[in-house]
Amino acid sequence: MLRERLSRAIEKNPPLKKLEEELLSLIQSIDGDAVLTIILTGSVAEGRYVHGLSDIDIIVIKKEGRPSHILTAVGDIDVEITFLGLEEAMEAVKTGNTFIIQALEKGIYLKGGETGRALLDYYRGS
Repeated sequence: MLRERLSRAIEKNPPLKKLEEELLSLIQSIDGDAVLTIILTGSVAEGRYVHGLSDIDIIVIKKEGRPSHILTAVGDIDVEITFLGLEEAMEAVKTGNTFIIQALEKGIYLKGGETGRALLDYYRGS
């Protein structure tokens, strides 16, 4: 499932094709039982990735855990991964955090779209 969804995202961003396997490997390494949602966001999700200018942004929502960030690379491209526990994601949505809300609304769900939809419903109802 991850592979299929990632492939669809890469179709929108042809310069990333050569790094698809390495990116898939990175995403698989952060996936696990505690991970509810993995979202590609930013320029990659919007199909406007530009090699040399853009990075790859990933949001990971886990069942629980403290917010953290990892900066790594796939090939010569920076990859920024933001980890949030579900409670922290709910708080970010409740307080109107535009980075998280835009990711939920416009991102490409590689895993856990139902959690993202629930968070958006929470946002719209709050």
